[in-house]
Amino acid sequence: MGPPQRWLQALALALLLAGGAPGAARGRRFCRPVNATIAAEKDDCPVCVPVATAICSGYCPTKEPVYKSALAPVSQHVCSYRAVRYETLALPGCPPGVDPAFRFPVALSCHCSLCPMDSSDCTVHSLGPDFCSARGGFA
Repeated sequence: MGPPQRWLQALALALLLAGGAPGAARGRRFCRPVNATIAAEKDDCPVCVPVATAICSGYCPTKEPVYKSALAPVSQHVCSYRAVRYETLALPGCPPGVDPAFRFPVALSCHCSLCPMDSSDCTVHSLGPDFCSARGGFA
């Protein structure tokens, strides 16, 4: 390998390390907390309340295997909560006997990890955090 090839390899490595390499990550924001509006609702309460919070969102580096095998599952990382705080608000209009408290997460920090299926919706087609299913709609 001659000097021009080494120079090109060094340039490509420098661009990759600096995040300026063409391709996958260009123009995408990496996993981080972002401001979002979620719909606060409960089954027995008539309305939703829009709530401003922070959620985890963004790009996580992934690898696509060249050889795919049914015996070796592919594990892709998603943007997930690392540190979270919970806040509570009272939903208006809940009937007597129904607890109006709605508890929601606020992302403090995020990281790329396997999807925690017990606490997250990692599907491709989700309804979105601001979907309101209450009969009365948003308050």
